[in-house]
Amino acid sequence: MLQNLYPQLLAFHGLLRWVALAAAVAAIFVAFSGWSGTKPAGTNLRKFSVIFVIAMDLQLLIGLLLFFGASPITRAALSNLGAAMKQQESRFFTVEHTMLMLLAVVCAHVGAALSRKGRSDLMKYRGAAIAYTVSLLLILGGIPWWRPLLRF
Repeated sequence: MLQNLYPQLLAFHGLLRWVALAAAVAAIFVAFSGWSGTKPAGTNLRKFSVIFVIAMDLQLLIGLLLFFGASPITRAALSNLGAAMKQQESRFFTVEHTMLMLLAVVCAHVGAALSRKGRSDLMKYRGAAIAYTVSLLLILGGIPWWRPLLRF
């Protein structure tokens, strides 16, 4: 059943990538705005943290649907991992993309937790800024740039 939804899931996953990237940049901008320590942590930090984490969680959910059921690339790779590791595209989507994006989601959640539970406003902003920047770098490293940037 999921195989029939593959084009739609892939298109949505690709489109949502831009939302996640924009949310990451916005969250990083807000987090770095309080880096100096003179700005109290407010609703903007919380709001942009939540938006970024929701975008990442949606990406993860769609990605897991693609990984475990819809994608012919990962289905073939999971049936023969030894052969898949010798092919760049199947290795990328089976191991590299998956691990980088999982780490990016973890960093986004860590940043959101730090933005809420930091000991001081300065630590809230700095912790979020560092975690979100690492998350964005992982996302950029895990995007398959050779594929179409927009799918319809």
